[in-house]
Amino acid sequence: MANEEARETEAPEEGEANEAGATDTLAHKDKRIAELTDDLKRLQADFDNYKKRVEKEWNERSMLATQRLMTDLLAVLDSFDKAIEDTKKNSDKDSLKVGLEGLQKQLLQTLQREGLKEIKADGKFDPFVHEALMREERSDVEEGEILEVYQKGYAIGQKPLRPTRVKVAKKKEPAVDPEENGDYANGTNANHKTEEDQDKTQ
Repeated sequence: MANEEARETEAPEEGEANEAGATDTLAHKDKRIAELTDDLKRLQADFDNYKKRVEKEWNERSMLATQRLMTDLLAVLDSFDKAIEDTKKNSDKDSLKVGLEGLQKQLLQTLQREGLKEIKADGKFDPFVHEALMREERSDVEEGEILEVYQKGYAIGQKPLRPTRVKVAKKKEPAVDPEENGDYANGTNANHKTEEDQDKTQ
């Protein structure tokens, strides 16, 4: 009897201990969840700030690059203004041609400093950098050979900005004599008589 009474008195204490332990575990989990949530919010805020900083730096670099290019092009614009003034005083076509060639060279050098490159078109057609506007049958050159450039193409580094527009050679098919191949093409021979024709002659 005494042992049973002791167990009855101990049972509530063990239950209370288990409940207290469960409460502590839940409280610990809630605290951990709150800590992780705060960490996640801080990471999100840091990432947003990083994106804004990178975007701002990119915009500033882009603006500086644009300003540098515009400053270089102003010199070319000044040369154009001078050339226009010279044409009013001088009507010599040869000197005008020389002046225009000088302007073209100056502009090209300015753009080349920014990485511009002319796409070569002195060989075979390349669909990645060339655009065929016309094909011409030729027997004196290889298939795909570039015959004529209609418009120059340019690239920055390895990235094409505009393809070179060209005329491309197409292999010329050999001529076929219809008189020689006509009967054979139809599956018959003019000199061969069918069995039915032979029976009729007999």
